[in-house]
Amino acid sequence: MKRGILVLSIITLLHINSYACFDTYLFLRKASMVYPYKSLVLEANGEYSFTKFNDPSQDQLFTMGSIYYGLLKDFSIQLTIGSSEKPRGEFALDAYSIRGVYNLFTSKENDYNFNLIFEHRGMTNRKANEIEISTPLIHFNDDFTYIIHPTMSYGLNSQDLTIGGHLGFFYNFNPNSLIGIGAEYASVQSSSYGGQRLTQSEFSTSLFFGTYIGNRIYLQNEFAKGLANSRDFGLAITTKFIIN
Repeated sequence: MKRGILVLSIITLLHINSYACFDTYLFLRKASMVYPYKSLVLEANGEYSFTKFNDPSQDQLFTMGSIYYGLLKDFSIQLTIGSSEKPRGEFALDAYSIRGVYNLFTSKENDYNFNLIFEHRGMTNRKANEIEISTPLIHFNDDFTYIIHPTMSYGLNSQDLTIGGHLGFFYNFNPNSLIGIGAEYASVQSSSYGGQRLTQSEFSTSLFFGTYIGNRIYLQNEFAKGLANSRDFGLAITTKFIIN
């Protein structure tokens, strides 16, 4: 109970809104990146970036809403629409994406899984289409989760090719909550679609918290710091509503 209260307190302090690079909801399930067959999950997320602490007018806000559905046993889809990164106080539904996730391999002990993700992202008010292919590998070891997630994105309009990825390490300190750290290089946070978001840098690192609130709500928070050519800090939150 005390641990739960501590996590909730931290979440309250960081509650600014997330489009984070790790979906910790799936890590707690000890399963692949595919959402369960016939399951429906709604998500609201966003992020707030502090470009310079001494100049709040440069702060940026990014918000998105998503629907996840387990279409097949080993395949799920995600539909997203929202407001691309803009100065705080501005909002416009101008960004969208569609993603498919396929589980290529799961070990007999269910401690390893290998996934294929294909995503298309675009803008409604300008030509800024991008496709991304990634192959996350996840390893579960008791209460620990390790992930290696290489990514490759290509701007259909800009013709820019970017190779990047994420690394992550997470610890389940009870059945419903986890904490973890991640590192990122040249992935979606610095893509041609995403612009220079969260940390505006080639390299960044993040601290994650995730927990269930009851049986139908899951909260994930991220605190990010760029390590090269960086904004000062970024804060993010994701709220998932488990419908089925």
